[in-house]
Amino acid sequence: MFENIAAGMSMVFQWDNVLSALFGVTMGMVVGAIPGLTGAMAMCLLIPFTLYLKPIAAIAMLMGISKGANFGGSIPAILFNIPGTPEAAITALDGYPLLKQGKGGKALKMALYASTMADTMSDFILFFLAAPVAMVALKVGPPEYAMIILFSLVIIGAVAGEDFLKGLIAIGFGLFLATIGLDPLVGTPRFTFGSVELSAGLGLIPLVVGLLIFSETFKQIEVGVRGKSLESLKKDNLDQFQKTTDPSNHRVSFAEFKHCLPAIFGGLGIGAAIGAIPGIGTTVASYLSYTRAKRASKHPERFGKGALEGVAAAEAGNNAVVGPNLIPLITLGIPGNLAAALILGAFMIQGLTPGPLFMQQYAPMLYALFTVLIISNVFTFAIGNIFVRFARYLIYIPKPILYPGIMIFGIIGSYVFRNSLFDVITMIFLGVFGYVLTKFDIPLIPILVAFILGKIFEERLRQALLISRGSILIFFTHPVSLIFLLFIAVTIVMLGIRGIRRRKAQY
Repeated sequence: MFENIAAGMSMVFQWDNVLSALFGVTMGMVVGAIPGLTGAMAMCLLIPFTLYLKPIAAIAMLMGISKGANFGGSIPAILFNIPGTPEAAITALDGYPLLKQGKGGKALKMALYASTMADTMSDFILFFLAAPVAMVALKVGPPEYAMIILFSLVIIGAVAGEDFLKGLIAIGFGLFLATIGLDPLVGTPRFTFGSVELSAGLGLIPLVVGLLIFSETFKQIEVGVRGKSLESLKKDNLDQFQKTTDPSNHRVSFAEFKHCLPAIFGGLGIGAAIGAIPGIGTTVASYLSYTRAKRASKHPERFGKGALEGVAAAEAGNNAVVGPNLIPLITLGIPGNLAAALILGAFMIQGLTPGPLFMQQYAPMLYALFTVLIISNVFTFAIGNIFVRFARYLIYIPKPILYPGIMIFGIIGSYVFRNSLFDVITMIFLGVFGYVLTKFDIPLIPILVAFILGKIFEERLRQALLISRGSILIFFTHPVSLIFLLFIAVTIVMLGIRGIRRRKAQY
């Protein structure tokens, strides 16, 4: 093993590999910071160019994009409450309130520190535990998978807001939106109303841009419609934030970092475990990490109002997925998410086929790629510090200029997702829908998470029922799925008791 590691490192330190990683991180950070665009889009655009690069340089560039975009999405989430990427929506829960308290620089730096720390540690997990972790992940079958996702949805509904019922309503909306399109098993259209475009289902990017970006934009337009002048809008843009001249509000002290370490390590564990299981993804890891940190905190009431450990947990959770997410790809040839699928395409362009024999046949190259991942984190930290230093000044852009620009990028992002004008129309409709839901205090983030998990949940649930020939007893006879069913039951009972006590306290 150590011979392969040494041989791999000797392959890494060449200018083309290092520059490819640097370019990828920078590109990913820029794209991730633009609402409506994602790292996956940038990867799609650059995959054809990997044909002209060496294998290590090609994979280094694509992985750099993925890593840079993961952190880049947190920048607009903290500054404008508009996540640049879907997983950054969780970061906005505490990042934006911190900005309003005059601590935007502190929130951005904590996001950077938690991102790079968790990402680096997860890469070491990939480095040393790829094969053993892959064997564990392989034992997760359809029944276990379905119950893990159902448990995740219940938890997400529980922590989405003060009202558990509204959280469940949001989950229900997300699951419904996920059913639009063709049935995954028999191929019959559902809720398409005769539309050919809807047969392909709703696109993730139009959904994210519509629900989270355009709904926020419509809220800002409402302020103008109520009769405020352009000058008053400019003034509001600055007055909504607390002024601060204290430099400590723009840096993270050692005591604050130490206080956030449990949240970071908790996010690392959750993100690494989820990353090793194909299909769940960064958004769920971010939400579960945030939930764990809130439950473990001595002051859970601060979460959602500007808790620094909330930012740390969310960013650690979604970035810890990146390394272990390559475990099923490299060992089993199964991509864990869209980014991993694109990297699989780059492997195949280079004439490499990931799978059970890959670690034996290309061991030095594999360890070279692992080393490149760690080098990319160094670039993320360095370039991220530059971004953070100047990004906080973006809040001084007047809203009449800022939000039209955001809308333009959102429209472009929705259109290029599938080169479809229908996606743009869908995005606008979902923006209005999200705006209406906010009037009833229904949280929007659970809709997004439920939509992402809905298709996977349905497939695994129906696969499990096919295996058991329609018997639900399969979920009770598998130990792991039974444990998660018990977790679900206990969670619902506890939330019900909490709701009854709260209503009694009000009266």
